[in-house]
Amino acid sequence: MVYPRVTPNDKKNLRIDAKRIRAGAAKMYALDAAERASEHGTTLLSSFEKHAIIGAYWPLGDELDPRFLLHSLERAGYRLALPVVVAPDKPLIFRLWGQGDPLETGEHGTQHPCSSAPEVIPNVLIVPLLAYDADCYRLGWGGGFYDRTLAANSEIKAFGFAYGAQIVDHVPRESHDWPLQGVITEDGVILPKRKAN
Repeated sequence: MVYPRVTPNDKKNLRIDAKRIRAGAAKMYALDAAERASEHGTTLLSSFEKHAIIGAYWPLGDELDPRFLLHSLERAGYRLALPVVVAPDKPLIFRLWGQGDPLETGEHGTQHPCSSAPEVIPNVLIVPLLAYDADCYRLGWGGGFYDRTLAANSEIKAFGFAYGAQIVDHVPRESHDWPLQGVITEDGVILPKRKAN
């Protein structure tokens, strides 16, 4: 696939708008959206086998909160994992985590499991984002952690978790950007219009 030339300002400018839109959605209906998105996510992910490990994130700021979804998935018998930032320009690692397990503060204010928690490779990832488009490409913070993680583990199925309002006409994409299998929102699951890889 040939990607159009993307300038540094293309993503930078979109991030500014996307942060504002997400903050507005969070202010208006964060709790209701998290509960409704959790219901859609639980239905979607119930198609995965019960021994599957589902990696997710601990919410920061105005990110759509996946903790309702994590609670539902754990009750349904899935094992959960949270990411750990190892170093800049490296893929994330994931450690097993369950409700009530302690968390440590990591890079960029993230919360992750203790170093004694077993390291695993999730079968499914639930990822945060600033914006997404109809092809299910995501715009993140620009660190590239999730793209590197998916490049290193291409068998992982990744789904965004976002407010419906975070959709944009087009996310600028480069050859290293990985599309998602879908995006879970409070309005339902958005599946890509493009053919999946």
